[in-house]
Amino acid sequence: MVESLLLKPLELIENNFRRPSGFAGGLVGHLMAIQHRTLTEWAIEQMRIQLGDHVLDVGCGGGMAIKLMAAKASHGLVAGVDYSPEMIVQASGRNAAAVARGRVQVKLGNAMELPFSDDSFDVVSAIETLYFWPDYMQGLTEAHRVLRPGGRVAITLEMSREAAANPTLVQKYFGRRFTERSERAGLHILSGAELTAMLTEAGFREARFVSEPSKSLGWVCALATKP
Repeated sequence: MVESLLLKPLELIENNFRRPSGFAGGLVGHLMAIQHRTLTEWAIEQMRIQLGDHVLDVGCGGGMAIKLMAAKASHGLVAGVDYSPEMIVQASGRNAAAVARGRVQVKLGNAMELPFSDDSFDVVSAIETLYFWPDYMQGLTEAHRVLRPGGRVAITLEMSREAAANPTLVQKYFGRRFTERSERAGLHILSGAELTAMLTEAGFREARFVSEPSKSLGWVCALATKP
């Protein structure tokens, strides 16, 4: 009985990871912005964003990544897309000044059909969102489409097959259970090699990955370039 009572709020939170909505979704959005801050900063380091770059964040959530990317691309443009109306409101509010100056755009949309023209961006990023894409290859093909030739893609996950060979206590006792539960819920936990193989199949070149196996449940960032 106690377990079932505890499970309901847990399931509510997990459901709002996928598509935040309502009060609970707004709360989850703010929590994710805080929780994923360190991961997001690490991911942005891998992207090597330049001052004049046009950057797209797919699955922008509450807009923390947009804010950090906009500080890097201070003479460029950062756009965010998310399919949660709640997150569009939150991301727009978190970046209100930059939106007003025309340096940030936030749009309601889907990773499977990005609301942008071909060859629009220098960098496309997806941080902690690939798990929820209904079709990985379709999403990567869309990322390829909106990138300019020579543009860069970066797919970052906090939970991967790259967890440490000698796992931390958190990974050993919490991570395994959380990963197993996530897979039962339909999330496919990927390795860096699987990510780079998919990027190559989607038409990218020079695919590689970097990882921090001891961080959280195995940080990984897969990177590639559009020919």
